[in-house]
Amino acid sequence: MIKKLKLGFLIAILSLTVGVSSANAADLSFDTATTVTVNGNDYFIGSGSGATSIVVAATTLTVVVPASTTFTLVSPGRHTLTNDGSLTAVCTNTESTLTISTASTVIITPSTTACGAISGGGGGGGGGTVTPVVTVTPVVVVPTVPTTPTVTPTTSVVLKALPYASPKTVAEIQANLSVLLENVAMLQATLKASVGTGTATGTSVPPSGSYKVGLTPGSKGNDVTALQNFLKSQGADIYPEGLVTGFYGNLTKAAVAKFQMKHGIVTSVNDAGYGNVGPKTRAKINQLLGL
Repeated sequence: MIKKLKLGFLIAILSLTVGVSSANAADLSFDTATTVTVNGNDYFIGSGSGATSIVVAATTLTVVVPASTTFTLVSPGRHTLTNDGSLTAVCTNTESTLTISTASTVIITPSTTACGAISGGGGGGGGGTVTPVVTVTPVVVVPTVPTTPTVTPTTSVVLKALPYASPKTVAEIQANLSVLLENVAMLQATLKASVGTGTATGTSVPPSGSYKVGLTPGSKGNDVTALQNFLKSQGADIYPEGLVTGFYGNLTKAAVAKFQMKHGIVTSVNDAGYGNVGPKTRAKINQLLGL
């Protein structure tokens, strides 16, 4: 049981009637935990403590400890027990404790703030029930986004040279155009061969070989993975986050909307299909991929 002392400012305790017995005319011994109030906060003197005298002022507590005697002051509020005796208080997650075990006069000036880093184990002190002060630090879990490797084509392509470096007639221009179309066809065929049916990681082509299925927020799977790879390939202005997760969320919807606005598929958020991969959007993606 903790007894509470009513101590006035600058009053030397020479005898106590509750929980304190006189060892001699000058010494005090505490056979139960005894509460004192300093600067509006309660502290208790540990059971078994002894002192020659105690003076409680507005913000300080001065204690004289004789030889072969130990004095313990405990703060259940974990206040920092600053003192002029260069003594270090023990701070735990329930209290802070200052122990004086040598003959000395120590002025204790408790702080109104809690002590610093929590150390293991408790200090000496008295009994009584003390409500622990527990600091809870929130843990923020950041999901890991897998890195998508780049698929490098294994087949080299030899493009045909243009027959005319500086075409001047319609026939020469048409001849150059014909070669250019052949080169584009070869490049498209090489791209399809390098990414297969769309199962390779990093490809912008769905497993079906082209975009045929409508995609909306909430969709997931290989078609969404291919869509995210495609949007990522369109540049940071379209898909700055560049996340490839296989789930059609808000970031993917925003990227699709930017792609639609860029190519005139929609003109405002109120247009039908805004942010969804519908027929017009699929047709444009397939056109750009040559599918």
